[in-house]
Amino acid sequence: MTRVPTHGFPVGVPGYQSLGLLGQGASGQVFKARQRSTGQFVAIKIPHPASADDPAANRRVQQRLHQETRVLAMLQHAHVVRLIDKGMAAGGLLFAVLEFIPGETLRDFLQRNGGLPLPDTMALMAQLLDALTFLHQHQVVHRDLKPENIMVASTGTALHLKLLDFGLASHQGEPRFEAGAEGTPAYCAPEQLRGEACTPATDIYAWALVFLECLSGRPCVQGADVGEVLQRQLSETAIALPEELTGHPLAPLLRQALQKDLQQRATDAAGLYLDLVQCLAQLHGARQAPSAPAAPAATARQLTLDSLDIPEDASSAEHALGILCVGLRLYPARNSSLALAYLQEMREQQMRWCANAVQGGQGQSAGVLGDCMLFHFEQGQSSAQNLQQAATAAMDLCTRVQRRSRLLEVQHGVRLEISGGIHSVVPASRHDATSRNHGANVALHLNSVAAPGAIVASQHARRELAANMQLEEYLGTAAARHEGEDRVFRLMAEHRA
Repeated sequence: MTRVPTHGFPVGVPGYQSLGLLGQGASGQVFKARQRSTGQFVAIKIPHPASADDPAANRRVQQRLHQETRVLAMLQHAHVVRLIDKGMAAGGLLFAVLEFIPGETLRDFLQRNGGLPLPDTMALMAQLLDALTFLHQHQVVHRDLKPENIMVASTGTALHLKLLDFGLASHQGEPRFEAGAEGTPAYCAPEQLRGEACTPATDIYAWALVFLECLSGRPCVQGADVGEVLQRQLSETAIALPEELTGHPLAPLLRQALQKDLQQRATDAAGLYLDLVQCLAQLHGARQAPSAPAAPAATARQLTLDSLDIPEDASSAEHALGILCVGLRLYPARNSSLALAYLQEMREQQMRWCANAVQGGQGQSAGVLGDCMLFHFEQGQSSAQNLQQAATAAMDLCTRVQRRSRLLEVQHGVRLEISGGIHSVVPASRHDATSRNHGANVALHLNSVAAPGAIVASQHARRELAANMQLEEYLGTAAARHEGEDRVFRLMAEHRA
């Protein structure tokens, strides 16, 4: 029997010092390590030594790890684990070097804390949908979504998610592994269990099961053995929703995602993301007291996880409202083992700093969803002026974040990344929540397709900005369209007189 190492690598891995075993599965082991050349902490994935005794098993394990590195090399996303390097260990074993993520798996988190409140679940699952949208735009299907493959870090005010383990991922439908079902039966869609081709809808089915598990703290599909789990997944009986969702706008969304008939199931992660944000806005609105006092315009409003509300002092709809969504993300820079409490404090400080900066540029805070902050610009004398103020504030903030990130990296070992989306709507009245929420959804989605450092605008917003801003069509967004907004533009610079 092969001994399982608890500290050192089972085989030689050049250039890295092992700091201990993080976890293992049937086919692989993951070690925390330090890269000798840079000193940064990393996670190294190595095939399980036991597979070397079985040529067929070894070939299969190596194939999966090669597939994982091939797919991850194409993906750079805030909620997807980052590939750093790969190489060949002693004995000819392939190894992958991944970013080290401080935190715990969603499985361990739920076992330790139980189910999550509905707003926290919605915000966390929105992050996962954001990642799936990015994957599916790149023709990648994960095929193994489950709590064990999701890392969660808590900063006290929010939960941050990273998607792991792309060993079963398919790119453009390939590769098809050996005959038979792949994945974990309790989270597999019926077509996956039947050995049929997996599509984005396959991931969406698993996403919905993970969503329900976050609420209850336990898997939705259980059985006395694997056969019973398979029977429940393959039967026509629908997955039951918890009573707390009865009559909730989330219920039809989840039912559509959990359809066992592939032809009736939701297939668009981006659309689900927007619907989920809308449900979160409605949930928050239902909690608001009708006579709640408005915060003073000059005071920075407290940032909350699920606030997507309308400022009480919103002006009447004489012209378009400019909406800016800013995504601000904080990462450990040179030392990935920073304490979560420290990261929490730093994140809260940077979010407050960012909100104050935008409010100083005439923006009104309209709420926060995870790492995304929404701002309204409606005090200008024209639609163009509102959008110009939003664009100027966003571009100025990008420059300030770049400078601030360099300073934070030197002083505190953390770095900042920013992205943004700009859209405009014309509300029918001061309290036209529908138009405002729709505009917020578009701005959130634009931010989700923007690369770090990019501020992108919808085609509608671009018409108003073109006179004063230099914009270029933002490529790679063919799948990121929203109700006729068939072109997306990146803000490059302001026109100078």
